[in-house]
Amino acid sequence: MRKKLWLPVVSMLLLTRPSWAADPEMMAALEGLKKQMVQMQRTISDQNLRIQQLESKKVLETPQPNESLKPPAPPQTQVSDKGAKFGGDFRLRMENFKFYDKNDEAGSTGTANDRERNRYRIRLRWGFEKDYGDDWKVGFRLATGNTTDQTSTNQTLGNAGYFNFKTINVDKAYAQYSPNGLKDHGLIKGVTVGGGKFENPFFRYSTPIVWDADVTPEGLYEKAVFELAGTGNNKLRVYGTLGQFIVNENAGEATDAELYGYQGALNWSTRSFNTEEPVDVTLALSYYDYVNYFRTVANNTASTSYLRTNSTALDDPRILDFYPEVVFYVNRRPLTLWVDRVDNVGSIDQTRIDLDSVHGQDTAWGLGFKYGKAKKKGDLEWFYGYYEIGANAVVAAFSDSDFGGPGQTGFTNRKGHKFGFAYQLTDNVMVNWTGYVVRPLTPTATVANSANESVFRSQADLSYKF
Repeated sequence: MRKKLWLPVVSMLLLTRPSWAADPEMMAALEGLKKQMVQMQRTISDQNLRIQQLESKKVLETPQPNESLKPPAPPQTQVSDKGAKFGGDFRLRMENFKFYDKNDEAGSTGTANDRERNRYRIRLRWGFEKDYGDDWKVGFRLATGNTTDQTSTNQTLGNAGYFNFKTINVDKAYAQYSPNGLKDHGLIKGVTVGGGKFENPFFRYSTPIVWDADVTPEGLYEKAVFELAGTGNNKLRVYGTLGQFIVNENAGEATDAELYGYQGALNWSTRSFNTEEPVDVTLALSYYDYVNYFRTVANNTASTSYLRTNSTALDDPRILDFYPEVVFYVNRRPLTLWVDRVDNVGSIDQTRIDLDSVHGQDTAWGLGFKYGKAKKKGDLEWFYGYYEIGANAVVAAFSDSDFGGPGQTGFTNRKGHKFGFAYQLTDNVMVNWTGYVVRPLTPTATVANSANESVFRSQADLSYKF
């Protein structure tokens, strides 16, 4: 109240203007005092208004007599970052090829001279995955590469020259449903249904003979896990996978190229051998049924690259893949021994047999090992595999694109070795080296890119995860 009295006193002094009011200094001081009083009055008024608002809010928030009897308000649905994961990786590769011609006879179909090639490549992948409760999941991943090679996400530096920009494509875009009620329901230990463009659900129990690691199929898949027995020392599980993939969509309903996949794996994990870590034995059998493949893909001039090293006698492949695997520990590091046998039991076009000298190459096999697992800082792994892949044993468009000849992708009609190592410099940085020694299984001019030539391929990689 005292501050409010100053304002009329000052006003009276200015209005009465006594004799000393002629003094300029005194008048300036009084004017300044008046302005301060006006500002103080405004501040006091604002504070009083704020106090009234706070007191009103407090009254509204005070529980009323019957407030506890009212049902709670339903929670509001909000979009949050909970359950969201972002991440990716970058890889820098130095690659070297050495080609050795094995054709000594004049007029042979092989290359004329030995030669060498060097190139640098990059791979960048980045993705997002979001969990919606216990059941639903959605995600996508972007990656370098191009839209004409489904077996590689690499970009070659200097190609197409003059520091051109590199392309980014949609590598994965998928939705996934895993019912929470079936995660541990009797014998059932999990069920998953997914759709879109996704990680290959058949890749775990296969080898580069059938699938390149970069292939991301499109369509639908279903997976289930069953535990048949589970004791202290033994566990017996069955893994089942189904897939309905769209290989090539056409305007006509009966002309779409499709792939129907079926895979079953029996896994026995046991400690009965008195080992510190369990021994795992797995037997997996896969069946891939291609429908309208040759008619809509291989005979389509716009898609001739999908034929690649398959011969013209290949019709609709029906591929049977048997994969046994044993994992045990040596010096506390896992050692995996594997064998793979593949047979194409599909039909062969009899009208093209006479034109094809390798029409009978409908089988493939391989064997190898992996010792150690590069996962965290200081981890080291070694691997080796030997493969023989008949020209028509598998679909060449989806097999390992690195297991081939001079600069082409998706090779069959090949035999050779793949070997190397990987070392984790840190938890996020890995270096690895891979070597290939490959030559044609049956040298012939009938199958594209099957000149009688041996290839040594070296890949040195530096990879960073983020």
